[in-house]
Formats: sequence, structure tokens, C-alpha cells
Amino acid sequence: MSDAVYVRFDTAELDFITRMAQQEKISRSEAIKKLVDYAADRLKIEHAMKSYKEGKSTIRESAEMAGLRYFEFFDLLAKENLIGTSPENFDLLLTQLKLS
Repeated sequence: MSDAVYVRFDTAELDFITRMAQQEKISRSEAIKKLVDYAADRLKIEHAMKSYKEGKSTIRESAEMAGLRYFEFFDLLAKENLIGTSPENFDLLLTQLKLS
């Protein structure tokens, strides 16, 4: 079941949504839903990465939070230089060990 939600957009935001809907040949409602879904996915990933970086969760737990498979999340951590053999990662590992 879904609920209707009413949101006010300023002119620039609404223009962007309208152009996006036209380009993708979808309704404005579908465009808004697509934007919200995208933002929700990004926020879940950001939250999971922060949780991992702060030592509050393991890679596996963080991957689950993000809605990703373990290796997908591992790859994201590597791209963000949060895992690997660089000196920055060594400091991160020490911080996480201290928090445990």
C-alpha cells in the first residue's frame, strides 16, 4: 500500500523535475519517485560507510545496511580509500581496534 504525500517545490526544482520527466518520457510523479528512490539508496550507503568508518559495524553489517552484497560494499570502501594498505587505512584500522 502506498500513501499520497504532498510536497512543495521551488520553481528551479520543479523545472528540473519536469525536464527529467520529459526526457525520460515519464510522469512528474514517476520522476519524483525515481529521485526519492535514488536519494534513499545513496543515503543508506552513506550511513553504512559512516558506520563502518566509525567502527560501529563490520563490512558485512554495513553492506546489509546499505542493501548491497558484501563485495559490492567492499568495492565502494576501496574506491573511497577506506580499506586497503595505504597509511590512512592503517590509522582507520587502529581507530576501529581501539573502539572495539
